[in-house]
Amino acid sequence: MINKQLNTILIYFCPLKYKYLLLGMLIFVSCNQTRQSTLAEPIQSESVIEGSYVHYPIKDNRIKVDLNKPQKASLFDYFSHIELIPLETNDDVLIGSHTEIIHYHGRFYVFDRRQYSVFVFDDTGKFIFQLNKRGRGPGEYTDIRGIFLNPFTNNIDILDIINLHSYDLSGKHVKTMSLLTNPIIAVLNFIALNEKTYVFWSPMKANSNSTSYKISYYDVEDEKIFHQEYEIDTFFDRGIVIGPTFLPSRFYEYNGKWFFSHLVDNVTYEVDVDSLKKAYTWDFGRLNYNHKKLNLPVIESSSLLSLPYMIRLQGQNNRYVMAHIGLRDNIPKNGAYLIHDKSTNECKMIERFTESVDFQPRKITNEYALSWCYHGDLENYVTEEILNETNRQIFNDLMNTEEEQNTIIIKYYFK
Repeated sequence: MINKQLNTILIYFCPLKYKYLLLGMLIFVSCNQTRQSTLAEPIQSESVIEGSYVHYPIKDNRIKVDLNKPQKASLFDYFSHIELIPLETNDDVLIGSHTEIIHYHGRFYVFDRRQYSVFVFDDTGKFIFQLNKRGRGPGEYTDIRGIFLNPFTNNIDILDIINLHSYDLSGKHVKTMSLLTNPIIAVLNFIALNEKTYVFWSPMKANSNSTSYKISYYDVEDEKIFHQEYEIDTFFDRGIVIGPTFLPSRFYEYNGKWFFSHLVDNVTYEVDVDSLKKAYTWDFGRLNYNHKKLNLPVIESSSLLSLPYMIRLQGQNNRYVMAHIGLRDNIPKNGAYLIHDKSTNECKMIERFTESVDFQPRKITNEYALSWCYHGDLENYVTEEILNETNRQIFNDLMNTEEEQNTIIIKYYFK
């Protein structure tokens, strides 16, 4: 049965003589895509057709949130089931820290900053290989500032303090590109926009001779920075590090585009080919503040807790924009969750799900939200009661294991 959403799209976007043709196409598309939950009557007139997908834009590029009115919600208002994928553990495969995990072409690439390594696992969690080339010889890196799975070259890109190293998907060294002519210090995240352009994010000044710009565009062919922008309160130029250095990536991808956000900025930007462009704004009303003038009382990281909110991570798919935020004085301790339904233009602020578990939407696709946790933290994210029989058995096996296990991947499948 074709739902109201599809009927409305036919009304708004098709001449009468093409309706039956498009109706057949939409039936085919809807049968081949994962369904998402219906929480309220959608705003059908604002849906957009692109290729084989129907998605909703953010109305007026603004998401209104009342942080003083938390709402109740269940994980299963949005998700149908949860899957656990334990990454293989043995004496030769022990992850020290999961600084970042990237899912790419059916593999999980785990960036372990402590061991200067990238561990690679398949979709079931089976170990494939470890990339560890630390050293000072050809094809080796001195440390790891960040990693990126480059879709234009199909390489694993690893950034150290002066070089960008590329390895193929088997771990073989391909090339090394020197950044000595334009050193970019303290880079935590970077992306490739195309074959010739990288974008770097630095929490401090991009280099010793620059102003306080945090975003740098780098041209591979010309071997130089060709554009810098994005200023933040000078608080961050004093070497202040927020929490652990290993913050979630400030970039996320959606619908073939890259987006950038900062911890203390309520604006999210599209990373265009030569500059940032405002994409949408989290509107907290009277609690909005100027990210360029924080007016913090003390120059130390704890003073950030005086801010009414900090946006720790976010992402979106065709229907939802999701974020994990910290609130003033770190209350509640684990922060809160923002889930904006683009189809209804409604945003919920959730301090705790009814299942009493934490939720970290680190990567969002149309099919699932991806998260991960350490073995010892698993009970904070899932309980036996919210899992199906197969994953309940995996959960119990993990809880009954005395030895510490590697990271557990958690996949929340949308309805």
